[in-house]
Amino acid sequence: MNPCRLAAALCAGLVALGALAAGAVAPPSAAAAEATAGWRKKVALTFSDRLRYESVDWFEPRPGIYPPGAERYDYWGNQLRFGARLTLPNAQVVVEGQDTRVWGLPDDATRATSPGNLGPGASYFQYTPETDQGETFLKQAYVTAHSGGFNATLGRFEWGEGVETLPEDKDLLWLKRTRITERLIGPFGYTQAARSLDGARLWFDRPTWNVTGLAVSPTAGGFEVSAGEGLDEITILGLSAGAKRLPWDAPADGRAFIYHYEDQRVEDGVPVRVDNRPLAVRQADREAIRISTFGGHVATVVKAGPGRVDGLLWGAWQDGRWGVQDHSAHAYAIEAGYHMPRWFGSPWLRAGMNVASGDDDAADGTHGTFVPMISTPRLYALTPFYTAMNLDDRFVQLIVKPHAKVAVRIDYHDLRLAEATDLWYAGGGAIRQDVFGYGGLASSGSDDLARLIDVGVTAGPAHHVTLYGYLGRVLGGDVVRGLFAGGDANYGYLEATYRW
Repeated sequence: MNPCRLAAALCAGLVALGALAAGAVAPPSAAAAEATAGWRKKVALTFSDRLRYESVDWFEPRPGIYPPGAERYDYWGNQLRFGARLTLPNAQVVVEGQDTRVWGLPDDATRATSPGNLGPGASYFQYTPETDQGETFLKQAYVTAHSGGFNATLGRFEWGEGVETLPEDKDLLWLKRTRITERLIGPFGYTQAARSLDGARLWFDRPTWNVTGLAVSPTAGGFEVSAGEGLDEITILGLSAGAKRLPWDAPADGRAFIYHYEDQRVEDGVPVRVDNRPLAVRQADREAIRISTFGGHVATVVKAGPGRVDGLLWGAWQDGRWGVQDHSAHAYAIEAGYHMPRWFGSPWLRAGMNVASGDDDAADGTHGTFVPMISTPRLYALTPFYTAMNLDDRFVQLIVKPHAKVAVRIDYHDLRLAEATDLWYAGGGAIRQDVFGYGGLASSGSDDLARLIDVGVTAGPAHHVTLYGYLGRVLGGDVVRGLFAGGDANYGYLEATYRW
């Protein structure tokens, strides 16, 4: 969908709505003043700015591949959004622009071949080879109409699957927003450019259930700062049905979904898809990717003793075609926790496992690696060196709130590859026309990827301001050490966000 045409159409719609509201004949001055006051109540300006400083000490490469010290660098990024929202009795019109700027990127940490880019700053530079880069583009432009329980959004918008409904229970809401959403479709909001969707979303909402349909194509974005282009050769169709209440007294939430993902970009040979087959075989595979994903989740929170027990199950199975290969893959998550909100710090201890299948034989004609479409991987990989492909992630997590406006989260992850015969994958899906969106490195014949220890602190010192600090320490296993001279890495950033 051409964003310029979309913006023009929406502006024309705004003009038409204004003409209808104002009438064909100009009203008297008193009536005009009253009408103007009425429009002011219907129009709201929106503004947000996110400034971030990032520090990277990536895995140390072997001598001779990069200049000495290329794995250590820092840089700045800023994401500015500005727009307007018009609210009418049965519709809402939203137009939003975004300006993305990144400064001080490394120019010596990028490689198109193994072992690839040394951290996120190198990824920005690979796709836009400038140390200081930025662009202003149309982020969102859509109309949402509603009548009774039926709703429809048409245009360019941000959306993440999994939160079609939002429960009232705070613990359940946190689970949906942090441990369920955007596993398959998300705006990749951690990156400075992020991504949007062009198309339509329809949903019917009732007090106890919700049905949502989707027909979209993603835009460019992520580590590509030119994020206004639509990727029309990728299409996603989806349908989900969610239950806001399940047949027991405790707060609960459930959903079933089906998504169909099609990527026709690979038919042109650029980009080349990433899997564990030899490069020449992948280059020769010009058949489209067509994957259907079936799955669902159920989550609940139950009172137990002085606190509350939470449980979460999420699963997905995939079938289809990976070019000339059949495609059959799966992923699942099992998580549980115990929250004591009445104790000092409101401690919440959680543990679980997130598994995404890998391919056990590159020559058997079946691709077995789970493909998370266009996800937001950093929700589940806070130091972004892996993603939910060929992965077995066992974790323990502690969340405490020492102050009403401060939250601390500490995670420990034991990361292994599901199949040593497959690759170590990273990425969040398509980010531009000629970039596949997922990268893969050889496993070195091992499944021992790494251990990750990280700490994140969120603070809200003022009504419109959010501060966030993160530090992750990676202790690389045999997979990492088979590719790099040093297996340990550090990644951290400080961020300030203002919303109005």
